[in-house]
Amino acid sequence: MTLGVIVDSLLDLPLWAWLTIFWGMIVLWAAVWFRQKDRLASFLLLTAMLGFGGIVHHLHWNDYLATELSRGLSAEKQPIALEGVVTDYPRFLPQQEPQSPYEFQLPDQWKVPLRVERVRCGTTWQSASGDTDVYVAGQQVNVLPGQTIVVYGQATSAGAPLNPGEFDFANWARGRKRRIFLRCNFAECLTPQPTLSEVSLWDPIRDARHYVSRQLLSAVGPDYQGLAETIFLGRRERLDGQTDQAFRQTGTVHLLALSGLHLGILAYFSYWLLRFLPGPAWLPGAGLLLLTLSYVLLVDARPPIVRASILVGVFCLGQILYRRDVFWNSLAFAWLLVMVISPTEIFQPGTQLSFMAVATLAWLAGLKSVRREYDPLQELIDKTRPWPTKAWKWLRGKAVEALLASLAVWLVTLPLVLIHFHQASPWTVLLSPILIIPMGLALAGILALILASCTLPFAVSAVSWLIQWPLAMLGGIVSLVQQHAPLTIWSAGPATWWVVGFYLLAAGIGWLTMARRLPIRWSIATIGLWLAVGFGYGLAQTASSTARSDLVCTFVSVGHGTCVLVEMPGGQNLLYDCGRLSSPRRATDSLAAVLWSKGISHLDAVIVSHDDVDHYNGVPGILERFSVGTIYCSSVMEKVPSDSVSKLLEEIGQRQIPLKPISAGQRLRAHPEVEIAVLHPTRKGVLGRDNANSVVLLVEYHGRRILLPGDLESPGTEAVTQEIPIECDVVMAPHHGSRHSNPEEFYAWCRPRLIVVSSGAHSLDAVTEGKEGPQWLNTAADGMVEVRLDANGGPSHVRTWLGFASDLKE
Repeated sequence: MTLGVIVDSLLDLPLWAWLTIFWGMIVLWAAVWFRQKDRLASFLLLTAMLGFGGIVHHLHWNDYLATELSRGLSAEKQPIALEGVVTDYPRFLPQQEPQSPYEFQLPDQWKVPLRVERVRCGTTWQSASGDTDVYVAGQQVNVLPGQTIVVYGQATSAGAPLNPGEFDFANWARGRKRRIFLRCNFAECLTPQPTLSEVSLWDPIRDARHYVSRQLLSAVGPDYQGLAETIFLGRRERLDGQTDQAFRQTGTVHLLALSGLHLGILAYFSYWLLRFLPGPAWLPGAGLLLLTLSYVLLVDARPPIVRASILVGVFCLGQILYRRDVFWNSLAFAWLLVMVISPTEIFQPGTQLSFMAVATLAWLAGLKSVRREYDPLQELIDKTRPWPTKAWKWLRGKAVEALLASLAVWLVTLPLVLIHFHQASPWTVLLSPILIIPMGLALAGILALILASCTLPFAVSAVSWLIQWPLAMLGGIVSLVQQHAPLTIWSAGPATWWVVGFYLLAAGIGWLTMARRLPIRWSIATIGLWLAVGFGYGLAQTASSTARSDLVCTFVSVGHGTCVLVEMPGGQNLLYDCGRLSSPRRATDSLAAVLWSKGISHLDAVIVSHDDVDHYNGVPGILERFSVGTIYCSSVMEKVPSDSVSKLLEEIGQRQIPLKPISAGQRLRAHPEVEIAVLHPTRKGVLGRDNANSVVLLVEYHGRRILLPGDLESPGTEAVTQEIPIECDVVMAPHHGSRHSNPEEFYAWCRPRLIVVSSGAHSLDAVTEGKEGPQWLNTAADGMVEVRLDANGGPSHVRTWLGFASDLKE
């Protein structure tokens, strides 16, 4: 049983169980505390807080009104008419340049927050509930907060992940209580109603957020508006994809995620200014506490800021009450409070990384103070040196400390980063200390802008440059490094048990070194030994996959597209297509998640079936994340490439990956017991569209056959079926199950026992429904489909990610 399964089982406990834990621990705590057994009482109180957090989680996670609209929605789009109240100002999302030549450019959009109140069923309106964001295409929408509007659009709800390792959008939406997704193609689909606007106690906060946003947009140029809103308000809708990608690839994306770092910088500048106010000694602390609470409300109480505000709030209370705050107590209190407010938050990557980074920095500061050796003679010599020498020594010392701190945080958080995001960059170590300077100056400039707009409006234009040039420096440095010195590590990440052990070991070593009970050299040796254990485990896993005796064919669920992975007995891996209509990154992410879950880091061969982007637009992303031996395509595709294929071939050439044309009659040798034959097309191909010249691949292992026809259609279908019939065990439906591929003739020729449809539509084509004979599976409805061919001639086994499993019928 994995750690995730254990955690999920605990969180799924019924409400009565959590109530029993909470009140039982409270009663025991009171009895033990009365007997003055402090340590046991502390443990019982901690357990009671966990129980209270379980109660809060259960109510937040499971309790919905009977009228919740998302109950009647699915991942399939459906037309809908509903009425609701606009809860915030609409947000304009300008169209962005596609990040890939294979993407479509989205139009200008508006994001309208909405609270659903009624839904139309036929000709009558019924009560409904739920919160959502309506995405509306267009240049302008004429709605305001508090207005009641009628929306005509398409509604969906987030579905469960269809492949192992994928991001769970359903749980993400459920945690935010926004499980409804609405899209409208025209601004006219939003119709304001002649009713009075609602008034709420949150209106001043909403108006203040809108005011700050407007000030930022007017003060900052269009190139950096998204960056300014991201680092101050946590709104990333306007951040262009290229900037976001640059921060990700250089390992500095944490600067974009609103966190304790941003609040710490703002608190530092605010406290520095408040110290100049006349008044009692507690006034700066009280003022900072008030500003911190205001900022938390301004950014809509985002969890990272709430966590950081607890630390700042404890510091402020210490200043007000003239009490010295103990940092580790404050950090522990913040952790406990997060568990009480939202228990699932502690399992989020952002929460874990935030606390881990803060704990590492605090440990370094404590270690420095504990192990510092005071030399009065050296201090006297330093005081007599000229001021340029002293300044240089101070700057050099601070730079070294910043780099060492950045390196320590990167190394400590690296296992978490790899296991959650599978991506890391050593540039983080160097860039983080450097980029904090322009980001701090930009945040200080934003504070000055807000202060000037409220007190000296005529000075706003003069203050705007304080924001503009630090943002330009921040974005410019990141883009420069990403373009001219890219350095990104892609990895499946270590095993969960190893990560848990690493952090338990690190916590113990940290405590022992602070207490001077463990020499540094023994600490390094212990960590090194644990790293060796993880490395050895990884080698053992690789060896076990290489020694596999069966053949596994995996149909990855990529929506409307195709992606098939063939794992051979000797550890060789073949990929047949990787693409998805309109979203190449989604195709890349889906396949990468499957490969990492299987422990695969190398593809021996990639076959591109034909010239349709939904079959190859995910390949460039795969080439970036995984090593590839050889790429194959049809002779027809190589001789007459389209613009998109030309770009793909150019990228393949830049990466110096061999490209080989294939045609009917050729055989690929990957394993002595596996036959891979190309059935179609011939070198000259057939007349017709690209689909007719799809590469048809036959994989045979111990008498079992798998047929992959791509988007084969007439006249290519007739060219294939004129050959001697081949009885197959598994066949991928040609052209995603479309009736235009002449499927009856094709299935009669190959007589499959299982037909897998790689599609984005949950319902199968009318041609496939109601047919007797072969078994049908659809990647859109069933998720990833995995077929396992036994080496000993036993029955073939098929399973899907969403739970179906059986042997193929003979």
